[in-house]
Amino acid sequence: MYTLNTQLAYFKYNLDFKKLVVNIKWFRLDKFSALHIQGLSFNKAELDQLKSFIDKNPINFPGNQFLEDTKREGFDILRVNELSKTSLPLYLVLSKKSILNLDKPIYHAMMIVLTDENYQATVDYTLDFDVIGRIEIYKEVKVK
Repeated sequence: MYTLNTQLAYFKYNLDFKKLVVNIKWFRLDKFSALHIQGLSFNKAELDQLKSFIDKNPINFPGNQFLEDTKREGFDILRVNELSKTSLPLYLVLSKKSILNLDKPIYHAMMIVLTDENYQATVDYTLDFDVIGRIEIYKEVKVK
């Protein structure tokens, strides 16, 4: 079982997005409901698919990747769609079904879409499974 750490850039989670580069620890999303979120570690086949997707989208996944062997299956957290106490979500979800939360509030876990360098056109998510990433570190990108 594995988790993968990457950087993530050029993404939106609502209309009032920030230009960010975040370090993410990725898990396979098993359950995403109003009551709880469950993320599982990747098996070898899922990990290979995710790495292939990342390699095809280097603008969204700049920098190095760090693979972690894990004995833990993943995580399971209770969720009642709470508002985030920070200006960012704690977890980001990538899915073929991703839709932006057009409301202003920022929740603990939010769906994201990947974009081009101008934060305009969306990048197609082509994996057969959904992923959830926990933000480990973030930095705002300064606009010149």
